[in-house]
Amino acid sequence: MWIVLVIAIVGILAWIDFYLGHKQTILKEEPPVTTKGSLQLLSTGSHFFDALFQDIDDASHSIYIQFYILRDDELGSDLCTRLISKANKGVEVRLLLDYLGSYGVKKKTIQNLKNAGVHFEYSNKPQFPYLLYRINHRNHRKITTIDGKIGYIGGYNVGNEYMGRVTRFGDWRDYHLKLRGPVVNELQRLFMDDWNGSTNDKMTSKQLPAADEEYHKEIMLVPSKGHAAYRFFREKIKRSEKNIFIGSPYFIPGKKMNKELLSALNRGVNVKLLVPMTPDHPFVQEASYRYVKPLLEAGAEIYQFHEGFYHSKVLMFDESICDIGTANFDLRSFFYNDEINCIFTDKTEIQNAKKVIESDLARSEKLTLERLQKTRTAKVRVKEVIGFILSPFL
Repeated sequence: MWIVLVIAIVGILAWIDFYLGHKQTILKEEPPVTTKGSLQLLSTGSHFFDALFQDIDDASHSIYIQFYILRDDELGSDLCTRLISKANKGVEVRLLLDYLGSYGVKKKTIQNLKNAGVHFEYSNKPQFPYLLYRINHRNHRKITTIDGKIGYIGGYNVGNEYMGRVTRFGDWRDYHLKLRGPVVNELQRLFMDDWNGSTNDKMTSKQLPAADEEYHKEIMLVPSKGHAAYRFFREKIKRSEKNIFIGSPYFIPGKKMNKELLSALNRGVNVKLLVPMTPDHPFVQEASYRYVKPLLEAGAEIYQFHEGFYHSKVLMFDESICDIGTANFDLRSFFYNDEINCIFTDKTEIQNAKKVIESDLARSEKLTLERLQKTRTAKVRVKEVIGFILSPFL
């Protein structure tokens, strides 16, 4: 009896912790911002890191970098060495990492950065109040701004696997955007907000350099702290008339979002998903089957990327709106993570993204109901139940 009572009290306290912590966090959520700029899609690790490292080497005033994961491996060491070199030359360098995502960074590495003058901070450190919620609330954003003129946003973190150097993952498929123009000012402002919320070493607003040229492409940034990405995706699904494409490493949309996809299928919209063949985390694939099965039955096309690991986060609606950012199509990104997504409508850029997507689809296998049923053995069905229970935290 006492054990049951203690468990009940602990459960209630945990629920209160999560509820109040989440409520306080979403109050800080900013509305989407529409601005101008140019963008370049970088869809391989070599393209992204070659461009990023070159821009870091060329920086003259400021380098602000934010990642969810930074590994203490060959690629991570390369980045840190470049940041140390620029800081030694008088460039203002700030590096912001998620506390749990980058927990493996060695103290020696951090000290070397600080000794060179790099401003280093962890984001979302677990602390009271709302300790349980804060442990689960991660900063999943990947933002870089250089000299206030060049920006990066997308799915890549910093580690050898993102360059395809880890055998068990193979070719790592991800999408990142290189941005220029006024949109970089907004990215820098978002970085500053995250930085100031993580430390007493406050950044102050700076007069950013004017764009070197006119930028006419409309770009929307959707910063999310637990609701904005979900609302945006759901609204676009509701309004889609022809086709919806979703590419995500984790597909755990939740009951309401999956219902919107089923409604789209019922009104004749073509719904196509691209997910990994082999997952990189336990239970995420099994947790997805509860949502995948009814979509297949309703006529959705679902493809599994089998030539490596598919980590891209991309959505396209009616081939007129494209989203590339950090949010996965899962409950964690929808309700618990800090995310940042970039929305664009330029026809040329959408066609460029479409070509990359089609190339990835060509390296994938179409999932059928028959194959899914064969996959769902008794052991897998047990994992489905566990995955469903854990789905908000996967």
